[in-house]
Amino acid sequence: MDVTRGVVAVVTLIIVGVTLLSGPLVPGVTLASEPEPLTLETGTVTVGDARLPANATLEKGAYGAASYYLDVPPATVQLSSLDGNPTLVYRFAIDELGYTRTTNHFLNDDTAETYELTLASDTFEADEIDRERYDGTVSVSKRDGEGHAEVASRNVTVRVIE
Repeated sequence: MDVTRGVVAVVTLIIVGVTLLSGPLVPGVTLASEPEPLTLETGTVTVGDARLPANATLEKGAYGAASYYLDVPPATVQLSSLDGNPTLVYRFAIDELGYTRTTNHFLNDDTAETYELTLASDTFEADEIDRERYDGTVSVSKRDGEGHAEVASRNVTVRVIE
């Protein structure tokens, strides 16, 4: 019985000792390794092909909702080369409504050659929408170690669906 009690006491002391040593009581001692800092918009990316949507929709909400829901299809890019941690920016704008939305997509070495860029859905109040269609633009640009450059841009028709 004394041997079992001794083993339990030693194991308990080891656990408490390691916890205190690696905890906040002893600064500078850690059992974990520091993560490598991530530097964004570094390296380079070359986009070989970009397929941008031709249309977007503003669809009136169901069940009497006084909102319109914006849906912009994704853009697809074919990456010819990728090094480091560059960023692709997907932008959509309807100038007549004073509306712009962008999404940053952070790339790394694990990113596939074909990459889909998406925008989150958004809403507009019913009193903001007074036409059957609007003109919009979609664009994809890159930010990397070489700077900022537009990859592709296109005019789109935004259809209003009642």
